[in-house]
Amino acid sequence: MLLKLPLKLIAFPAALVVTLAQWAGVFLTSFAGAILYILSGLCFLIAVLGYLMGIHTGSEAACMFGVGFVAFGLPLVAGWLIGKASVLNAALWDFIKS
Repeated sequence: MLLKLPLKLIAFPAALVVTLAQWAGVFLTSFAGAILYILSGLCFLIAVLGYLMGIHTGSEAACMFGVGFVAFGLPLVAGWLIGKASVLNAALWDFIKS
């Protein structure tokens, strides 16, 4: 018990930092996710319509599909990272409470 006390004193500020980072990440991911989902939909729509109307070549449309895919995938990757941060946060708080 006495040997864990210094580790708990070190873990407490780390847990606070991880908690604040998790909250900020959730807020920024949800806000940026909405914008990036709209952007990816527009990229997909412009790529399809530009290719069908003959404005873009196949390679240009493929590049726009790639941009749309990356814009769609970024919030998903950020959500995965926030999930990992929440697991770390729970482990730190469990260690502090033990």
